[in-house]
Amino acid sequence: MKRLITILLTLSILLPTASALSPDDVDNVHIKDRTRFVSDMAGALSPAALSQADSLLAGMWRQSSAEPVVVILPGLDGEEINDFATRLFSLWGIGKKDKDNGVLVLISVGDRKAVIRTGYGAEGVLPDVIASNIIRHDMAPYFRQGDYDGGVLAALMTMNGALTSPEAREELMSRYANDAGASSGSQVDFFRIYLIFCALVGGGLLVLVPVVYLSSRRQPTSKAYGQLQSLKLPALVATVLALGFPLPAYILLVILMRHVRLQKRLCPNCSTRMLRVDEDNDNSYLTQSQDAEERLDSVDYDVWLCPQCGETDIIPYINPTKNFTDCPRCSARACTLVNRRTVIAPTTTREGRGVEEYACLNCRNRWQKPYNIAKLAAPPIIIGGGGGGFGSGGGLSGGSFGGGMTGGGGASGGW
Repeated sequence: MKRLITILLTLSILLPTASALSPDDVDNVHIKDRTRFVSDMAGALSPAALSQADSLLAGMWRQSSAEPVVVILPGLDGEEINDFATRLFSLWGIGKKDKDNGVLVLISVGDRKAVIRTGYGAEGVLPDVIASNIIRHDMAPYFRQGDYDGGVLAALMTMNGALTSPEAREELMSRYANDAGASSGSQVDFFRIYLIFCALVGGGLLVLVPVVYLSSRRQPTSKAYGQLQSLKLPALVATVLALGFPLPAYILLVILMRHVRLQKRLCPNCSTRMLRVDEDNDNSYLTQSQDAEERLDSVDYDVWLCPQCGETDIIPYINPTKNFTDCPRCSARACTLVNRRTVIAPTTTREGRGVEEYACLNCRNRWQKPYNIAKLAAPPIIIGGGGGGFGSGGGLSGGSFGGGMTGGGGASGGW
């Protein structure tokens, strides 16, 4: 009996055990074939729907250089779907590295859950609220009926409208070509080239920052500050990516920005030196709209007072990291995109029409803005020989993703 127990325990150790699905196990079909953008490991889509989905996604890649992909899995074996989506996005490097314009649609059939994960650069044109609407209103009603064809295609039609509008294309378009990483080059000393590049970037920024500062000195304070501020994010990213070579330029930039904003101001009436009101007390000098902008962090205001004649100067500093626009009713920079929908679906022969809905967080005004949706890309025509198994007959060359990153933007939901 003891011998039997020992044998059973040994077999239980030696026999392979089933492990949970990991991002490394997901079939990256685009790497194998650059015309493929849907990895349907669950077999949820019909051949016709799979072809149409690939065609829609190919059109988005071509029109905007964004990199949207769809992954459908049978189940995640207990894995948390949001975490899985973020890890898969990072593993594949979806999106161009200069724009981070990737979008991952992950569907777990067995878990009845879906995630839309956006790269940093795609969050503005596909914000969380629209990603959530796509899952709740485009996917879920079809998925509840077991119609994965309808749900996936409806979601991609809405995404197509969001990613291929003229404004979206301007924001998403990368300087890198699609599938640029698929071509192989000769072996060179890449690290040496990279060091030289980092040094050139650092030196270039160290020259550029003073040039911008000197050229903006005669402009209004807020405009001069804005020109320097436009260099801050690129300089910070360059400092991180270029091994710290641009750090002196970044430090100089921060010092000059502070100097521009806090430099001595003379009263335009009596030439007395003005005093800057501290942040705790400057709100009493602002209008209701200006106060709302400060609360939303879309605009920061500096208030300067003349102690001699009482002259008050209010200087606005727009926060470029906040995705707000001016309201046509109250003029406050407090408007945000809350919904985007397709009115007329595009085809391969004509453009479509869509509507964007905006809401002002100050006066609660809501309005709609129409936009055109680019034509769909015609599906590729593949002429193959007779017979042939997988991978035979020449085939199409593989593609690549552009090395994009995500900060976890997007939405998730179930059905």
